[in-house]
Amino acid sequence: MLRVMIVEDELPILGLMEMVIQENNHLSIVGSFTSPVEALDHFLIKKPDVVFLDIEMPKMNGLELAEKMLQMNENIQIIFTTAYQQYALDAFKVHAVDYLLKPITSDSINRITNRLLKTHNLLVSKSKQIVETQSVSIHCFGTFEVRASTGSVIKWPTKKTEELLAYLLMNSNQTISKWKLVDLFWPDMEESRAIHNLHNTIYRLKKALKENNILIQIEKLNNGYLLKKEQNVFFDAEELRNYTIRHSEVTMENLKESEQVFSLYKGTLFGSRDCEWGLNFKEELLDHHTKLTQNLVAYYIKTGSIDQAEHKINLYLSMYPLHEELNLMLLKIYSTYYTESNRLKEHYYYYEKLLNEELDVAPPLEAQRIFRKINN
Repeated sequence: MLRVMIVEDELPILGLMEMVIQENNHLSIVGSFTSPVEALDHFLIKKPDVVFLDIEMPKMNGLELAEKMLQMNENIQIIFTTAYQQYALDAFKVHAVDYLLKPITSDSINRITNRLLKTHNLLVSKSKQIVETQSVSIHCFGTFEVRASTGSVIKWPTKKTEELLAYLLMNSNQTISKWKLVDLFWPDMEESRAIHNLHNTIYRLKKALKENNILIQIEKLNNGYLLKKEQNVFFDAEELRNYTIRHSEVTMENLKESEQVFSLYKGTLFGSRDCEWGLNFKEELLDHHTKLTQNLVAYYIKTGSIDQAEHKINLYLSMYPLHEELNLMLLKIYSTYYTESNRLKEHYYYYEKLLNEELDVAPPLEAQRIFRKINN
């Protein structure tokens, strides 16, 4: 069944379209809007497969709205609805699937449904093919695991082999001296024996990579080793790091990708695994995740999606409940956008209790100021 969104600024026509579309067993309405701006704000939340757009609307016409939606989801199927034939050419310039003249009838909806279903099935099939071509996916947030294209988790010969891979991945495309590797992984071992262990571990690692058809190469260069991976090898830590470096803010155009990258972070780097060399990487990647969270929150506040801003902060605080800046942002949201003060009070008391129990300190002065303001 296809998920449908309707955008029509005239309520009687909107009601008629809802009635006609609901008669079709292959279509399910997930959202109906009279405002194109509101429809755009809910587009990523509702996740429609098909959008029926009126062309003649105030503030933002259907053609403009279609372009913005296509930027957010290039696979969305657009059906324009209008009383004027002259818009047909403009409609197809933005890759509309079809163009329906009002009044919309059951026959016209049924006529295009087969084509919508065929296109949707082709897109789903193409998406599956793309996923299947991923030779491997590497997940470092909250755990460390490498999955083959079949989805199975790779088992490594020894823990040292697995940890060495993790280290080389975090330093990919850099030549790492064998002496540095020896000092990191066998610091208390006699030199010749430690080097022998390094060679043996490298051999086991390369063998395991080859046996599992993982497109990662480990090259020996002079007195060091260099890890290179193919472009179709997905690595979550690298995705987060590169994305936040490329994008200093969240915009309507990159919102979908920003949300996808945000969802990669499942917890601290390598989870509960203890490795001293990973501490700097943990702090660096947490900084990237924090910045992306703040950028998403700023975007949702700017666009009036306060519930989404609140949700993002709460997801972050579920992992790092003592983060000062995100707690302050949440308190400011409650004090600015909510008329009743219960949410602000509940969160302030929770934050105050947590700080007292964990750090034996009071909330920051800014938090106290926000709290006092609603109690005056």
